[in-house]
Amino acid sequence: MIFRIVDNASGAIVVSLDQPDPTTAAHYLKPGESLFAGGDQLMIDDARLHVVDAVIVRRPNCPPELDGLAGEGDELTLVLFTDNEGD
Repeated sequence: MIFRIVDNASGAIVVSLDQPDPTTAAHYLKPGESLFAGGDQLMIDDARLHVVDAVIVRRPNCPPELDGLAGEGDELTLVLFTDNEGD
């Protein structure tokens, strides 16, 4: 199953993970991050995308000539989130 760890403040995708279940994927969470499930592939370059309202979208500074970024438009499901203290 594919999971995304996302920075709560910026929406930046910190890492994409292929893990068997959410409990295992949650071990990678740090304070201020959320765990989302979704998407059908791992992304090699998460830097051109971020998460807005549980959807993977292109960052505003991403060159428009780049068509069809892997993962763009994928809808995600929030599994777990932490605040800045890790709770």
